[in-house]
Amino acid sequence: MRYFAASAFFLASLLSSAVAFNHLIERADATADVCGEVDDLLKVPNVFLPGKSITIGKITACLCISTLPHFMSTNALAISASALVGKPKTNAALTELIRGCPWQSCRYPPHSVPECQHGNPCGFTCKDGYTPYPSYRPTMCVCNKPFTECNGKCGMFHGCPSGYVKRDLHYGTDKQCPRGLSACGVLGRGARSWECINTQTELESCGGCTIPLYNGQVGPEGRDCTVIEGVSDVSCVKGRCLVHRCMPGYEVNTDGDSCVYVEDKDPVLLAAQYGLEHVPL
Repeated sequence: MRYFAASAFFLASLLSSAVAFNHLIERADATADVCGEVDDLLKVPNVFLPGKSITIGKITACLCISTLPHFMSTNALAISASALVGKPKTNAALTELIRGCPWQSCRYPPHSVPECQHGNPCGFTCKDGYTPYPSYRPTMCVCNKPFTECNGKCGMFHGCPSGYVKRDLHYGTDKQCPRGLSACGVLGRGARSWECINTQTELESCGGCTIPLYNGQVGPEGRDCTVIEGVSDVSCVKGRCLVHRCMPGYEVNTDGDSCVYVEDKDPVLLAAQYGLEHVPL
């Protein structure tokens, strides 16, 4: 027990720089989650003695299941557990801790980021310029005046241009764009708004429209190259996402269109393993 406690404090300082490069902190908008205030011992399976467990240390934190990957990359005890038994088993152990405490099933509004808070496990903050409303125990994210919304953002906009964006008063399937461009829907705009995009080079609509104009729109489905997990440098070439570089812990797949997680190359786990191997008993 003293060994793991010493390792945890050692790793906390050892990993302070490595965590800055962690790739698990980014996450998409959540609509539902399970959160709770954990105050219990983190135990993981003993890989040397099947059926037994190893006590890593006490976790006292407000946690949500969706944010466990980030917690596992920043908390010293969780990092130590991951180095011993791997991330999947550590994630499962932390999930059990959440389920074992007085937890709540949470739902979140658009433009929100879950933020488990003491006394309010379902708390959240707002992003994209939006403001929590009401101020005490908010239930939504709003765009307050004098700010306005534009393409899913809230801010001071002088109009809301987006290339060849138009509002079609005779909305239908006959959308005209210059040669080489395709008519696609616009994120955050009205249902009838559309814009002309070069789907051969557009990062967020590579190969086709990621936001169709209407249900049943004919044409290839586009891909947003910017949301590829683990990607660091990517471009859209001839309608196909081309990954040039991945974040630490990932490598480019054989097709060159995505990043594959490689645990043996994860700098956080490598640092944790180094600490566990070199901290004396």
